[in-house]
Parts: sequence; structure tokens; C-alpha cells
Amino acid sequence: MIKPTKILLTFIFLLLISSCSNKNQIVKFEKILGKEDSETLTSIVTEFENGFLKTNYPNLNTKKAYAEFLIDIESKRKLNWAKPTEIQLKKFNQSNLKNVVYGIPDSIWIVDNQKKTRTEYRVRRKYLNTKGEYKIRTLEATIPKINNNDSLITTLENYYDINYFGKYREALNTASKKNKFVQKYIEKTQEVGTLNIRLIAEKMTSANLDFDDYFTKRLIITEIVYRL
Repeated sequence: MIKPTKILLTFIFLLLISSCSNKNQIVKFEKILGKEDSETLTSIVTEFENGFLKTNYPNLNTKKAYAEFLIDIESKRKLNWAKPTEIQLKKFNQSNLKNVVYGIPDSIWIVDNQKKTRTEYRVRRKYLNTKGEYKIRTLEATIPKINNNDSLITTLENYYDINYFGKYREALNTASKKNKFVQKYIEKTQEVGTLNIRLIAEKMTSANLDFDDYFTKRLIITEIVYRL
């Protein structure tokens, strides 16, 4: 018969191994991302927790507040209530992190065509790669006719792509080796591109994730909060 003390010691040992493994992944992640961008991202996470979550879910601890936030994102029709403040957006837009995480629209134009029922447009985006150089990609698209081209351009200006070539993506790839959800996210976005915010929220909720997890928090910030 195995003694309870031995079982407890085995559990503690396994817990310590898991904790050390996660810490090692965090160190690798931050080393790839770089000191400045890691600090910026951590600051954004902290601001979100101490500001938005505490204000909107005052009776919940941080872990439960994250879970409730995702449920609300998934279920509520309008998402403007969850957007970062103007001050937070200004800080983020002025940071290098924005270019590391996202592919940013560089120029947008509407293309004249003969189809009266369709609007055709182009979006040229720049992607800051791991060498500090920009890759340029142009999206060609056609959608049902839009009468207000200015409104369309404004919308497209605020739609960021995933930066597949940057340090954040590379850092997540490193983390994904020990994190199944991050691994699935990397695989899926590599396959189909940017995912719908509500879909990500639903997948995170159904996956029963640990919302104290370092990487889970950062995915919520970069793939939901700053895409609203």
C-alpha cells in the first residue's frame, strides 16, 4: 500500500517540474520578444487586469474575471464596451510592440470596376520581421457593393493582420511546444489566417484554460482586446 505522504511528495515533485518548465518557456518567450516589447506587453496585461477587469467584474478575482470576460465577448452583440481607452490605444500605437505583433495597413485604395454590385479594394500591409526589416504584402478583395468608400477605408485601416514574420509569432511558436492551446492557435491561424474574436473567446472558454497562465493572458490581449 502506498502511503499518503509518498503520494503527496510525488504530487509536489510533479508540480515543481511543471512550474519550472513553464518558467523556462516564459524566459525563452521574453528573450525572443526582447526586453522592451516584453515589458510593454506585460504592462498592457497589468493595465487590463487592474483597470478593465476590476471595473467591470468587481466581485470576481482576476482568474474568474477573465473567464467571464470571454463569455461576454462570445455572447454580447456589441463589443465597443470592451475596447481599450484612448490613452491605452495611444500608448500601444506609439510602441514598437504593435509592429511586432500585427501586420499594419500601409495603404488602402478602392479599385474601379465594371461590376455595379461589387466593391473591389486593395490593402497593402507591412510586416516587421525578426531581422527588423519590413515585408510587404498586398491583399486583393471584392465584397458586396459599399456606397461609402471612406467608411470602408476607415474600417480597413483599423483591421490588423497577424504578423507571421515577427518576433511575437516566433516567441509564441517556442511557447507552443509546452502549451497545447497556443499550439492549436498557431496551427489554425497558419492554416486559415486571423480568427474571429468571438470564435477565439468560445474556444478559450470551452478549452477550460487556466486564466492565470502567462501565455493565455497574452493571447487574450493580442487576439481579442486590441482587435476590438
